Amino acid sequence: MEQKNEAIYLFKEKYGKTSKEEGFPVIGIYEKQRAFLYAVSEEVIKAYKTHQNIIRWVMLWYVWPMVLAMINLFSAFFSYQDVMHWRCWVSYVFLAVWGALLIVCWIRANKAGKLIKLGENITFLNY
Repeated sequence: MEQKNEAIYLFKEKYGKTSKEEGFPVIGIYEKQRAFLYAVSEEVIKAYKTHQNIIRWVMLWYVWPMVLAMINLFSAFFSYQDVMHWRCWVSYVFLAVWGALLIVCWIRANKAGKLIKLGENITFLNY
């Protein structure tokens, strides 16, 4: 309750009105971003968090295994001069599976992103 009051105060200080007066009756907290979320519904807040969590995960954890797989692929190819070597195949399979994972993440983020129209359905203020 104390954080909700702080969120209301912060919004009123920034915009001169309460979030309800601006059309954002639902207030949520997104701790990973250290932000108060002001939205038209709980569904929009959930979609925003899902969208941001997927982006955060991809940026932190998705890229490095891809880099390591590419390093393995190129080192195996240049060491053995054979694109059919088992180390190359490990990279091929990993890249295919990891690529499919990226497609799944993109679909989920895109689905959640359709609900989010920053400034229209949701806005945030960092605390």
